[in-house]
Amino acid sequence: MLTAGAIRRNNHDGVYTFGSEVEEIRQYLSDEPTKVTAYPGSGTNIPLYILGSSTDSAHLAARLGLPYAFAAHFAPGQMDEAFKIYEREFEPSDQLDAPYRIACLNVICADTDEAAKYLSTTMSQFVLNVVRGGRNKLQPPVDDMSGLWSPQEKQIVESRFPVALMGSEDTVLEKLRLFQNQYGVDEIMAVSYIYDTDAQKRSYDIFEAVVRKYNGE
Repeated sequence: MLTAGAIRRNNHDGVYTFGSEVEEIRQYLSDEPTKVTAYPGSGTNIPLYILGSSTDSAHLAARLGLPYAFAAHFAPGQMDEAFKIYEREFEPSDQLDAPYRIACLNVICADTDEAAKYLSTTMSQFVLNVVRGGRNKLQPPVDDMSGLWSPQEKQIVESRFPVALMGSEDTVLEKLRLFQNQYGVDEIMAVSYIYDTDAQKRSYDIFEAVVRKYNGE
């Protein structure tokens, strides 16, 4: 019954109890005695991170002194304010002495800007599908999106995804420099909605080269 009680949650209360639930998970992974033993997690002391898409999560990550990742790949609107809140309110913890910020960004790299733009139409179709409430699988890229969405839908899709590192190696390197000049994050988590797996791997290879150049390697 203790295990069942620990697992069972009220979905409607989650937004109000998230902080206490994070602390509960920390206890399960620690050496502290608990009513329920989390096997095999007990004693592992696995580091915790807070992932959010609004400013609410920034307050929590700062108060708990945990690394903070912002989901700008689908909700970039509040990233700037969330990072400012996190920096301003951060309290050191046993896990972390200073703020550690991670930005989750859409990354689409190719050998040319034109090729990257072509690959990005898969992401555009994916977002359009979400906007329409559909459940379609990831679609192959297309030469022209104009026949697939209305002007209003185009505006919605493009406004929801303004933060992206897309283009050739040189273009993405310049965009990365501009992004880091503004935000200076500690880590970037790359999300790549690319239909062809070979093209996706190529995109990650190019982005690795970009990061190495940025770091002066």
